[in-house]
Amino acid sequence: MTEAEWLKSKDPALMGEVVRAKRRASARVLRLYMAAFWSWQANRLGTDVERELLHVRAAHVESWADSGVIPVEATHGVNLVFFNRRPGEGFMSTVRAPAGWNKGGAAKKRAVWALHEVFGNPFTTGRKRKGEPRRGWQLDRKWRTDTVLLLARAMYDSRNFGAMPILADALQDAGCDNTEILNHCRVPGEHVRGCWVLDLVLERK
Repeated sequence: MTEAEWLKSKDPALMGEVVRAKRRASARVLRLYMAAFWSWQANRLGTDVERELLHVRAAHVESWADSGVIPVEATHGVNLVFFNRRPGEGFMSTVRAPAGWNKGGAAKKRAVWALHEVFGNPFTTGRKRKGEPRRGWQLDRKWRTDTVLLLARAMYDSRNFGAMPILADALQDAGCDNTEILNHCRVPGEHVRGCWVLDLVLERK
């Protein structure tokens, strides 16, 4: 898959194969992706009990991602994709899941959205090429000012991402000229734990 194909792709399974092979695909990041997708899917279930159960399971996976502590459910042999001790397998089961569902179109769109939210553009590197503008994962350490770090940490810890446009302003005040970072912060819409820009600013892997 090329960068142009990635940006246009509507196939989460194919995109998942690409990002799984990238450095970004740590156990933490893969599990945060799973948590974000299944938490969204929980809202689509038919009963309050089903919705609550899936929300709780997704929350356990998110906690596992950030703390490294295995949930009790994962130690009791629960056979669910997101409690898989091999995060790559759980991740691929997640991105492939919508293709097997009736009326899975909305879930496929969500899976693709979450791939962009968590992995950004996997075809860009962290190194700036001479004569080219910064893009993607290219962030100057000077941009990590106290204000930038305070905003990023507060949003990550609270899961309230309403200050993303303010983060963009703070980054720009610090000299940030990476339009892909700034645009990701400013484009209207939601964000999740695992957002590639917040992870980049906070140096989370």
